[in-house]
Amino acid sequence: MAIYRYVTQGSFDAYMWQALETKAKFIAQVLTGASTVRQAEDIGAQELSYAEVKAIASGNPAVLTLAEANAALQRLTVLQKHHADEQYLARRQLRALPADIERLDRRVAALLQDITTAEAHATALVTIGTRPYSRPDALEALTARLQSLPAMVYETRRVPLGQYRGLQFGLVQHPQGAPEVYVEGALRRYAPLARAVHGPRAILNAVDRLIGTAEPERDKATRDLTIAQGQLRDYDTRLGTGFAHAAYLEELTALRNQLEAALSHTAQDGAKASLPSVGVLVERLKALHAAHTLDATPPRSVPRHTATVEEAMTTRIRQREQAEAALQPDDVPAPVAPPTPAPLSPIAPAPPTTPAQARPEPWTPPQQLRLF
Repeated sequence: MAIYRYVTQGSFDAYMWQALETKAKFIAQVLTGASTVRQAEDIGAQELSYAEVKAIASGNPAVLTLAEANAALQRLTVLQKHHADEQYLARRQLRALPADIERLDRRVAALLQDITTAEAHATALVTIGTRPYSRPDALEALTARLQSLPAMVYETRRVPLGQYRGLQFGLVQHPQGAPEVYVEGALRRYAPLARAVHGPRAILNAVDRLIGTAEPERDKATRDLTIAQGQLRDYDTRLGTGFAHAAYLEELTALRNQLEAALSHTAQDGAKASLPSVGVLVERLKALHAAHTLDATPPRSVPRHTATVEEAMTTRIRQREQAEAALQPDDVPAPVAPPTPAPLSPIAPAPPTTPAQARPEPWTPPQQLRLF
């Protein structure tokens, strides 16, 4: 759907759009909590602002050039603030990433050491206290050890239980909540137990899971370490870089101020001798606009795409037409029921209904209009 606004040169429209421009600026100041400018994502750079429509209605090309310069300055200001935010983020990350990299490096080394220890003691007996047991006998010994523990504790306590595959394991009791099992070698890792099931078999199974997940955790820590190192290099490269459009912003600001000052002086007042003529300033601004291109809004860190019904409809129709065009005459399948949306055809009249069955139906546009 498109909205068309018609303006007449030299009419009351110029005053109307000037009033709307003033209201829009006031509303923007109220809605903008930060120093940046809020812009709707579904509005591109091709749409006209109130100031530009007002300039068109005024009949003075210089006023339109001034409105375009103000719009470009607004976009430049947003990009400049976005650049300042990136510089702040780079400084903050450069302070935090070295500690994260060091922590991940230690974790990878510790997990690798525990994996090596568990593999070297894969056939070792289970030690409960100081005595080794086979797996069935270890369950009985562990049961006796657990029966000696208090059922409730008033503070968190860690109870060593024994050794399994070369790594120490034990139980962590909490005043509230289910107990936890820990496995300790070069690194201590925890696994929760169910509140109702925390017997000897559940504890040994949890120890097995902790040892078995050491390799996936090492792989994840290695990936995180690689990402952190890449981010450190990237932020170090970006830190200290200047604003790419600084020269454009400075020159555009100067020309805009000169044009605004030249337009504010009437023929009776006389223009300042130091100011170039309005025509010269307009030509300079047009040449400056042609030499530089800007995005309407700064790029988002996480791109967001808003799907619409019209887009999904036209996409499905286009894909169906491309698929039909790609089929060879010998490969045309048997006719099947057409998928949604339904093929374009005149709407058939509804079957006759009795007065009791008649109900007012909401109006829907013809399907031909949904393609555009």
